[in-house]
Amino acid sequence: MQRRAGEACLTASTRTSYLRADGPPTDPGVTVPARRTFIAALLVTLSLLLGAGCGGSAGRGGSSGASLIRPDALAFVSIDSDLGSSQWQKVNDLSKKFPGRTLALAMLQQSLAKNHIDYNDDVKPAVGPEVDLAIVLGPNLNDAAVVGLTKPDNAGKFKALVKKLNETDSSGQPAVYREVNGWYALSDSQAHIDEVLKSGGKSLSDESTYNDALGKLPSSALVKAYVSGPQLSKAIQQLQQAKGSGLAGTTPGLTKLDFISAALSAENDGLRVHGATGGAGSSDLASGNYESKLIDGVPADALAFLSFRGGKGIDQLRSQFETNPTFSQALPQIERALGVKLADVLALLRGEVAFYMRPGGALPEGTLAIGTGDQSAALSTLDKLASRLAALMQAKVTTTHEAGHAVKTIDFTRFAVRYAGLGDKILITTGLNGIGAYTASGSKLPDAADVKEAKSASGMPSSNAGFAYVDLKNAIALAESLSGLAGSSLPPKVAENLRPLRSFIAWGDRSGDAFTFDAFLEIK
Repeated sequence: MQRRAGEACLTASTRTSYLRADGPPTDPGVTVPARRTFIAALLVTLSLLLGAGCGGSAGRGGSSGASLIRPDALAFVSIDSDLGSSQWQKVNDLSKKFPGRTLALAMLQQSLAKNHIDYNDDVKPAVGPEVDLAIVLGPNLNDAAVVGLTKPDNAGKFKALVKKLNETDSSGQPAVYREVNGWYALSDSQAHIDEVLKSGGKSLSDESTYNDALGKLPSSALVKAYVSGPQLSKAIQQLQQAKGSGLAGTTPGLTKLDFISAALSAENDGLRVHGATGGAGSSDLASGNYESKLIDGVPADALAFLSFRGGKGIDQLRSQFETNPTFSQALPQIERALGVKLADVLALLRGEVAFYMRPGGALPEGTLAIGTGDQSAALSTLDKLASRLAALMQAKVTTTHEAGHAVKTIDFTRFAVRYAGLGDKILITTGLNGIGAYTASGSKLPDAADVKEAKSASGMPSSNAGFAYVDLKNAIALAESLSGLAGSSLPPKVAENLRPLRSFIAWGDRSGDAFTFDAFLEIK
């Protein structure tokens, strides 16, 4: 079904086709990186046109462009360009919460007009219900082939739109396209289109790994992305060879994955990214699930909180550093400068580690909490670091008491850092009363209404592989207040359009060789 003619929404797409070459000839004199940059910019432009619209339309179906792609592609991204879908209806509803929505649409319409492009005449009939992007590795990273795919409603309008966009590109380096059975492939050369499209037999959509990866994602999403694990490993090796570094040796998890998949979806109260990995490398990307204990002492007015657990990953990191030829040569010098062994520093991160920020006068207070099973060893390491740092920065180290605990202070004149042992944890803070605030009774972060709201909206479980939380509502208010004290202020239009942002929360979830991750931006 066609979209309603009166819709004031902006859309576009790009997809694959093969067999018959079409479009302007390629320019052999153009360098690959420059032309690929233009193709990427063109695809982004089309996608922005797609997503900037405001309302729904009649839904349309269609097959996936993955059926045209070779099975060993590095990556495949699919964008829902059907403005009648439930996803775009939710985007429309969310966008109405921002006062600047109408102005943004008007500015985009004006931008189109400057390039002699009209949405209703040029864009709407030129695109199909899905925008796809496929990437296939070449002999090296600079030779990677990038192709966009679409099955436009009107092939003539698609060709005309590409022609107009080519004409308005200041580089004068035109994109090329090819058609097959109504599908169009757009790239920087016909050779790259050849490399990305299947030559016969199986396609990407026939691959079980690809289908398993997409099966981990929500069925309805604005964007779905897939990365092949073996091809990613190959890309990392190419990067290592190009840079002459030990990158591959320091990313064992990434080189042992079967796949990475992710989806961006709109929900009633915000936007969500959900992703998954498969393969043996998943166990190296995060520790097992746990419930944060360090959050229990965090004051309720904290604006941001991060928790992770090093686990065996810290031991792997140490081994990778020590076996990396470049780093291992410099390690003795680094350890002499720090006054401690690298192993002792990394040992601090083996358990749960948390960091949080809260209002603290002229500048926000930052506090690092470290869970430890050996307080004496942890404090010994910090004492050595403090002594060496004080000597280098001409600072003073003093000992006082706060909330019944011995507190060491490194005074840098303009600011100070304090640390203390609290039994099974170490606290390092820039706050004048940060240690007392952590140990005091009273309202704590887990009980804060904004945190409860964020967890409820996002669905984050109490047990996870680590999480991050930002109280955007109060952080933005603090930023406005601090800017006022500094003699400036956020422009009213900026402040108004930031207020619908309530919170951001992200977490991981690991079970065996399966790892998933979520990020949720709450909008109200």
